[in-house]
Amino acid sequence: MDDEGFSCEAVESLVVVRLTRAASERVLEECQLCMLETLQQAGSKAVLYDLTQLQPAPVNVLLYQRLLDEHVRHLDLRRAIVVPNAEIAHLARLAFGVGNYRLFYDDLDAAKRFLRDASPFSHADWRIRVTEERRLRERRSSPRASGGRRERDGVTG
Repeated sequence: MDDEGFSCEAVESLVVVRLTRAASERVLEECQLCMLETLQQAGSKAVLYDLTQLQPAPVNVLLYQRLLDEHVRHLDLRRAIVVPNAEIAHLARLAFGVGNYRLFYDDLDAAKRFLRDASPFSHADWRIRVTEERRLRERRSSPRASGGRRERDGVTG
């Protein structure tokens, strides 16, 4: 799916997500769905985000990633985020907020070692994941009101 601005694949016991250009809310949603599906197929809770090719995105998009993360926080994913420089590291911290992740500067091998001992998913985790996937699909299919917000979206301050 690299033409979408990201790729997502299972590599050994983890899922590798690569963002290859500036992200949009739509790209982040698609990426999240792909990541969840790939995690289920791999039976893993380990995600390696490779942001070494990422172009900076607007702050509102980064904060949208934080919102997406809130919906899967209960899955207790273990994440390693590989960044090329301090600017992208700062943007990654904005996007992912607090959680079970660690930043690595251009060190994919160290990130993989960090993810090695992530616990596998349980059946209860997958029931929750399916609910989250449905929520995202329903949200995408809801029409947008004026100002670009979807009708089901809340107003943020």
